[in-house]
Amino acid sequence: MRIRHSYLLAASAMFASAGNSAVDIAIPWLVLEITGSSANAGVVLGISGFSVIFTAPIIGGLIAILGPRPVSIWADIISAASVVLFPIIGTLFGLNLASLLIIAIAGALFDPAGATARKSLIQAVAERDGLSLTKFNGTYAAAATIGTVIGPTGAALAISFVGINKTFYLIAIVFVLASSLAMFIPVVTSHIQTKESFSVGNVFRETRIGMNALWRDKPLLSLVGLYTLLTAIYMPVESIVLSRYFRDLNEPRTLGFVLSAMSVGIVIGALQFHRVVRTFSPGNLVIISMTLIGAAVCAMAFLPNALNFIALGLALGLAFGPVSPMSNYLVQKRMPQHLHGPVFGTQFSLMYLATPAGTLALGLIVQSVSIAPLLFVIGALFIGVTLLVGFKGPLRQLRIEATSQEVAD
Repeated sequence: MRIRHSYLLAASAMFASAGNSAVDIAIPWLVLEITGSSANAGVVLGISGFSVIFTAPIIGGLIAILGPRPVSIWADIISAASVVLFPIIGTLFGLNLASLLIIAIAGALFDPAGATARKSLIQAVAERDGLSLTKFNGTYAAAATIGTVIGPTGAALAISFVGINKTFYLIAIVFVLASSLAMFIPVVTSHIQTKESFSVGNVFRETRIGMNALWRDKPLLSLVGLYTLLTAIYMPVESIVLSRYFRDLNEPRTLGFVLSAMSVGIVIGALQFHRVVRTFSPGNLVIISMTLIGAAVCAMAFLPNALNFIALGLALGLAFGPVSPMSNYLVQKRMPQHLHGPVFGTQFSLMYLATPAGTLALGLIVQSVSIAPLLFVIGALFIGVTLLVGFKGPLRQLRIEATSQEVAD
């Protein structure tokens, strides 16, 4: 029986997401073991994450020239190699804060490459397997989300059973599995056919072409801008605000249940995307999803009991579930396939810029502001920005297919 290539791509996304999220647990643990400082752990994760902004902008151009499949394969191999450097160098020479930081940066530099390349393969693989593009976008997003749930849990269990060094080897195996699965996906012609030799100049040129294409498509640009802004507003809610709230209550288990409920909701919402998109126009779906997310955050401001908090986490995840598939689907339908890599690369670049900025700003604010009013303001800001952009900006003109004027303007 022939294995569908779409299954291979979804499984590759799941393993890569699991590996990346497991690293976010393993590296701080190792830093704490070696330096004994939680501040150092934050520095290593923060600087390594921030370093991505130097490579993220060119990933799209790299995919346009080399193709998404080889970029996906090699990105995960590089991730696996960087991960095993921690135990190898630690055993041979010993580790300190500087060496930990260098290895973490080396591993993080090409993190966006694998995810961007896999997104660029979605349409070609779905068409090859004869699948509904809307349905497979949801399946792909659900698989990637499942990976982000498995990764931290697996890393925590591995650390407790086999220790931190062997955990890094296990994470490397996960990345190798992601790369190996991508190897079995057939070569698809979703990149440019060029007779020019590979060069940094060509990579930057293709990146610029993708950015210009996105800039000309004002409705899609409006959507990307909205997602970027709301990512900066929302992402710190999980990592900082809720962590602070449940830490003060000394209820880490409840936080775990809330975050797990969000992940379950995202998976369910993503899998239902192909049905939801039949009912709502893209612009209305974006407005509804984002408004519901803001409403859930506002409701959290009333700091309900644990069960209600978990229910709100599930509701927030359900509202967020269709967001990623919708974003992918609109790029796929409004942009030619050879521009998917550069356009997705531009999106990733903006996200990687927005998240650290939002985290830093909210991290400073949360020290001096009560959690309840802060959550309410964040939720209200989420709703306000969504409605303003949704009804006043080009987003209201967003359709599945771009018009010739949108492409040409």
